[in-house]
Amino acid sequence: MKSKSEKTLNEVLNYIRCFVEENNGTSPKFKDIVNFMGASESVAYRYLLALRDRGLVEYNGKGTLRVKNQEKYKANYKRIAILGTIACGTPEDYRQDIQGYVAIPCEWIDGECYLLRASGDSMIDVGIDDGDLVLIKIANEAYNGQIVAALTDDGTTLKRYVYSGGRAYLHAENKTYKKKNIYPRELMVQGIALKIIKDLR
Repeated sequence: MKSKSEKTLNEVLNYIRCFVEENNGTSPKFKDIVNFMGASESVAYRYLLALRDRGLVEYNGKGTLRVKNQEKYKANYKRIAILGTIACGTPEDYRQDIQGYVAIPCEWIDGECYLLRASGDSMIDVGIDDGDLVLIKIANEAYNGQIVAALTDDGTTLKRYVYSGGRAYLHAENKTYKKKNIYPRELMVQGIALKIIKDLR
């Protein structure tokens, strides 16, 4: 058997451990390790056997892969994708490219959700600051007063949804704004804001 790189062994072990930590105690699949290594299946298999022989992982060659104390990483979390940035100000299109994932407690989640990063200051009076992550539930309808991700004729934005006098409009939550209400010709709710995730300042 060909000799193995200690550096590669450590990298593969670290990848497996990080994957387990970031995925609620779930081990990577064999193809995930092959892709990570950028190697052939036979090479990846030999490295897994080497880690097993050293007692660093449990692996039976049939898909069962475990690391020590793997159970402690099992929690009631779900990985939610960050799908880009949404304006908290003048409506603008946000890019729906996955920028990463965040483990979110399942009790925060209601239906199918995603995360958007807030941009602007129009919602600061309800605690949504520039750069915050906002947990959004996919929905095409909203109740009066809910904060929504909305598509308008000018683009997308995060605002409070208001229905009054037979007409829906969007309301900015910033007391310094002179013009707080947006009356778009077209208004389509794309999601409802559930939670804010922010860094302490």
